[in-house]
Amino acid sequence: MNEAELGRTEAVFREVNEAIARTAERYAADDANFVCECGDPDCAERVHASLDEYETVREDGTQFLVCEGHEVSEVERVLRRKAGHAVIQKVGKTVADVARRLNPRRPVPPQLQAVVVRARIQARQRPAPG
Repeated sequence: MNEAELGRTEAVFREVNEAIARTAERYAADDANFVCECGDPDCAERVHASLDEYETVREDGTQFLVCEGHEVSEVERVLRRKAGHAVIQKVGKTVADVARRLNPRRPVPPQLQAVVVRARIQARQRPAPG
């Protein structure tokens, strides 16, 4: 698998985890079982992490949450390890560029910032299901 494919696969898993985090927040959970964000398209392993830790990972579009041992040393470096998982950062140029481009939290252009802020406020004000 080349770096671009690796980056796209990881970005898909990141999108899934964004939905998991939003759902966990709606139910006022402190932690969640996230999908491993490694580049293996067949990986179905889970990473248990706090929402605070997940948010810390998401602060940088080149960081991902993976099961321990799922890192690809040629294009990633481990920033920190916890029980059963690692936070990795893309260091390969192509894979890092893909990760940044596909980051759902990439900076919003100034002309759209007010729209995004209003949408986030409205989403938080919706009552939790059930």
